[in-house]
Amino acid sequence: MENAESVESGFCSGCRSRSTEKTPGNISTTNGIGRKFYGNADRCSSCGSVVRTLWFTFIEMPVIPLGSYRYRAVRINGRKMPKFWARKTNTRWDQILMTWAVGIIVAAVVITAMYLYEQSKGK
Repeated sequence: MENAESVESGFCSGCRSRSTEKTPGNISTTNGIGRKFYGNADRCSSCGSVVRTLWFTFIEMPVIPLGSYRYRAVRINGRKMPKFWARKTNTRWDQILMTWAVGIIVAAVVITAMYLYEQSKGK
């Protein structure tokens, strides 16, 4: 159950005290190139916000971390909307390293599959 404080501001007082008012601005991608949030850590039991990292992406793959943010999706009548609240927080290097690791593994699997497919066509 959300309290009136987190409904009005998006975050509980604890999350506000551990973050700044700096927001990420507009977030968008075009053909997988742009800025996008990845990750989901440190869920707040009071307001439900999480820490996510904003990335510059290329073909949907996270390339450069642009910062970590306390993030909370906007819900209206229980339905998640395409809007969100976000406040800058301390960089979560554990989250960044994990995202890079997963990205490298996915890229390696895709490249290997493409290579094997091309090799099988040649036989």
